[in-house]
Amino acid sequence: MPLALGLSRSKLLQKCIQVIDTFDPKKTTVDAYVEDAEILKDKSVGEIELKFIHQVFYGCIRYQKFLKLFVTSFLYKCPTVAVRSEQTLYMILGYLMFFRLEELGVAEFRGLCNCGLGTATALFALLQYSLDVGELEKWVKVEWCKVYDTRYVEEEIIGKLQTFAPELRPVVDEFEFKATGTVKASDTTVVQQREKRLTSPKPFNITQPRPRLVPEPEPISREVKAMPIPPTLHATSLAEVEEQKKKRLEEERAKVATKYKPEQQFDLTTKNRRDGSELEELQRKVEADRMAECTFKPKTKKYAPPTEDAIVRQNVAAVLREDALLKQKQAKEYQILKRYEEDLHDASEFHRWQEQMKEKDHVEEEKRMHHRMVEMQLAREGAIEAFEDQQRKKGLMAAIQREELKTDLEQKQIEYEEELQDKKVLVKETIEEREKTRLAEQKELQARADHAEQIRREKEAEAERKRREDEQEMERRKELIRQIRALEKVPVERFKQFDPAEAPCQGLLEEMSHAELWERLKIAQAQHAQELDDKRERQLGKKLEKQQEIMEKAETLAKIRERARDESRARHDAMRKKKQDDEEAQQRYREQCIEEVAAKIQSKKMQKRQEELRLRKELKEISMKRQFLAANAEMVEAKAHAEQHAGLDREAKDRQKGILTDQRRRNEIKTREATIRRTNRQNAQDEFKAMQENVNERLRRAKAADTALKDEILRANATARNSQKTLEKKLQAEFGHSSSKYSGGPTRMAVSA
Repeated sequence: MPLALGLSRSKLLQKCIQVIDTFDPKKTTVDAYVEDAEILKDKSVGEIELKFIHQVFYGCIRYQKFLKLFVTSFLYKCPTVAVRSEQTLYMILGYLMFFRLEELGVAEFRGLCNCGLGTATALFALLQYSLDVGELEKWVKVEWCKVYDTRYVEEEIIGKLQTFAPELRPVVDEFEFKATGTVKASDTTVVQQREKRLTSPKPFNITQPRPRLVPEPEPISREVKAMPIPPTLHATSLAEVEEQKKKRLEEERAKVATKYKPEQQFDLTTKNRRDGSELEELQRKVEADRMAECTFKPKTKKYAPPTEDAIVRQNVAAVLREDALLKQKQAKEYQILKRYEEDLHDASEFHRWQEQMKEKDHVEEEKRMHHRMVEMQLAREGAIEAFEDQQRKKGLMAAIQREELKTDLEQKQIEYEEELQDKKVLVKETIEEREKTRLAEQKELQARADHAEQIRREKEAEAERKRREDEQEMERRKELIRQIRALEKVPVERFKQFDPAEAPCQGLLEEMSHAELWERLKIAQAQHAQELDDKRERQLGKKLEKQQEIMEKAETLAKIRERARDESRARHDAMRKKKQDDEEAQQRYREQCIEEVAAKIQSKKMQKRQEELRLRKELKEISMKRQFLAANAEMVEAKAHAEQHAGLDREAKDRQKGILTDQRRRNEIKTREATIRRTNRQNAQDEFKAMQENVNERLRRAKAADTALKDEILRANATARNSQKTLEKKLQAEFGHSSSKYSGGPTRMAVSA
C-alpha cells in the first residue's frame, strides 16, 4: 500500500538527485554531508522523506561503480531514447530495482516511475533492459563480474530481479502504452489498445466559380522575306577590296611620318639605363649567395685537428666533482691493497684468466654460428625439395576429397528437402492452435485496462485532496517565516572602546598590552640584527678558507689528469692493434667456412645428379618390360573388367544395405518425434488450463478483497459523518454555532473572555 508522504514523489526524487549531484567525496563524508546539506533542511521534508533520501543517497554512493556501469551501458545501448542529463535518475531507479525492490514494493516503485520525471520512452527502455537477462549478459555482466563475485551477480542481482518479473510486467506494459500507444503480446504481435478518432478534413460548401473565357491566340506569321541583292555586289571582288585597304594604310603612314620629324624627338638620359633583365639577374645572384647558407648541405671546410690542447676553465662545482671521483678511486685502491695484505694475493690473475676465457668463448661461438649457417643452407635446399613433393601429394588428395564432398552435398540437399516438408506441416498445426490463445489474451487485456482506469481515477482524487492540504500548510509556514524575519530585522548595537595600554584580559598566559608588545618587538629586532652581523663575519672567514682549499685541489687534479691522459693513449693504441688482429682472423675463418659450404653443396648436387641417372635407367628398363608384356594385354584387360564388375556389385549391395538402415532409423526418429509432440501438446494444454484456473481464483480473491475494502471505507465514512454531525449538534446547542477552521473554535472564545 503506498505510503502517506509529505512531499510528492517527483519532489522526493528531485531531492535525491540534488543530494547526489552536489556531493563531493573529496570534501566531506556521506553522513556529514547529509547532516549539513542545505537541501535537506527544508521544513517540508518529513522524517520518512529524510530517511528515504538518506538511504537512497548512501546506497547510490556504496554501489557507485555497479550503477555507473549499468547506466553507461544503458546509454550506449539506447542512445536515441536515453537522455544523458537524466543519468542520476537512472542511477536511483537502478538502485531501487536491483537492491531495494523487495522492501519498497512494486506498487511504490510504480508510483515513483509515474511521478513525471524522465520521459516515457527512456523509462520503458530502462525497464526492458533491466528485465532482459540476455541484454544484461551481453552489455554489462562481464564488467560487473570484475567488481563483484560472479555468483553474487547471477543469483543476488540478476536472479533476484527476475523473481519480480511477473509483478513488474504490468508496469512495463503501462510504460509501453505511454511510449508507443500499443502493447506487444507474448508472441510479439502488436495489440491495439485504443483507436483514436482522428479529425478528417472536409472542404467548405462554397459556390464554385465559373471558368474564365481565354481568348484565342493570334497567329504569328513565320514567313521570311529576303531583300533584293545589291547591284554593287557583283561589280567588285575580294582582291580589289584588300588592295584598296593596303593603299589607304600606306598613305596614312606617309602622312604621319611627314608630321613628326626625327629632329623633334627628345634625347633623354633614361634611355641609357639598365633594363629589367639585368636587375633581375643581379638580384637572382644575390639571393643565391644568401640562401647558400640556409641549405641542409652547407659548404664546409676540411677538418683540421687542433695542434694545441684546449684550455678548459673549471668552476668550483667541477673541481669538487672531480675531487670526489679521485677520492672514490683512492678508496677503491686502498681496499685492494688492504685485501692483498690480509690474503697475500689479489684478483688480477683471476681477471686475466676471466678475460682469456671470455675471448675463447667468443671465438667458439663465432665458429658455432658459421657451422650453423652451413647446416641451414643445406637444410634449405632439402626443405624446397620436400615442399615440392608435398604439393604434388596434396593435389591428388584434394581431387579425391572434392569428389567425396560433392556426394555428401547431394545427400544433404535431399535430407534438407525432407526436413523442410516436415517443418511446413508443423507450422500449419501451430498456427491452428495459436488462434485460441488470442481470444484469451484479448479478454485479459480488456480486464487489465478497466482495472487500470479505476485505479487512475482514485489516484487523481487523492492527489487533488493532497494538493489542497499542501497549499494550506504552505500558507501557515509562510506566515511563520514572515514573523521570524520581522524579529531578525530589529537592529542591535554592540561595541567596545580600544585602549592600547590595557591588556586584553582573555585569561591567557603572558598577556600584554599593545604598547608593551611594540617595545618588546623593537628589542627583539635589535638582537636579530646583531646576530646577523656576527653570522656574516663567520661566513666570510669560512669562504676564504674554502677558496684556498679548492685552489689546492685544482692543482692536484691537473697533475693527475695529465698522467691519466698519457695512460689512456697507450691503452687505446693497444686496443686498436688487438681489434685489427681479431678482424683479420675473423675474415680468414669466414672465407674458410664459405669454401666448406661451396664444397658440400657441390657434393650434394653430384649425388642428386647420380640419383636422377639411376632413376632414368630404371624407367628405361620398366618401359622395355612393358613392351614385352604388350602381347598379353587383352587377357589383363579382361581380368581388370571382371574385377571392376565384381566391385560394382559389392558397392551396390553396400549402398542398398545403407539406404535401408538409414530409412529404418529415420522412421524410428519420426515415430519418436510424433509421440513427443503429442505429449508436449497435451502438457501445454494442461498447463494452460491450470493457469486459467489460477488466474480465475486470483481474480475472485482480488474482487472479494476489493469489495470488502470498499465496504469498510463506506462504513468508516458513514461513522465519520455521524460523529461530525453529533459534534456539530453539540456545539450548536452549547455555543450557538458549529466549529470550523476559520471560526477559531471554543478555545479562542474562552481566551478572549
